[in-house]
Amino acid sequence: MSKLIPQVSVRFTRLMMTLLLAGACVAFLPVVSTAKLKVGELPKDSVARHTLRMTDGKYFNLAEMRGKVVVLDFFAVWCGHSRQHIPTMTSFTEEDNKRGLQIIGLAVDDAESTPKRVAEFIQQMKITYPVGMIEDPVFRKFVESKDVSVPQTLIYGRDGRLVAFFTGHDDAVGAEITATVKRELNKQ
Repeated sequence: MSKLIPQVSVRFTRLMMTLLLAGACVAFLPVVSTAKLKVGELPKDSVARHTLRMTDGKYFNLAEMRGKVVVLDFFAVWCGHSRQHIPTMTSFTEEDNKRGLQIIGLAVDDAESTPKRVAEFIQQMKITYPVGMIEDPVFRKFVESKDVSVPQTLIYGRDGRLVAFFTGHDDAVGAEITATVKRELNKQ
């Protein structure tokens, strides 16, 4: 009997590890979002003109940002991938800003993301760009999808057209975001 328990335990552990790894792979499968299909297009007027209030009291909308390279970065304070993603956003320099880069962070407004917690997150992560809070219905409008997983990043060129859309974060996504922003900043 005592020999049977370790064998069952080993089999159970292997089964659980297999299921866990399979679940992790499914979680990272690409999600097809309508926003990906909109690369190269202008955002809907209702999105471009939607005004967002930042935590510092300033207001922002895409329509007023034409002429700049705009990065909208949707994140959550409780999300590990968002924490890994923020250093990519904070790696851009003051020189990039002078060349026309505008990053806007948008924290998902949920029970865990209170204004106080978002302020603490901004300080912890050393975020220097404007941050606002966004509710799911507005988030869905911007990404044109029911997928409100985070992080999600939209990059708009100087002409206001969507040039790239990213979901999730890993080193490859971070490198591609950086390359896309630099490429767009080099366009006049």
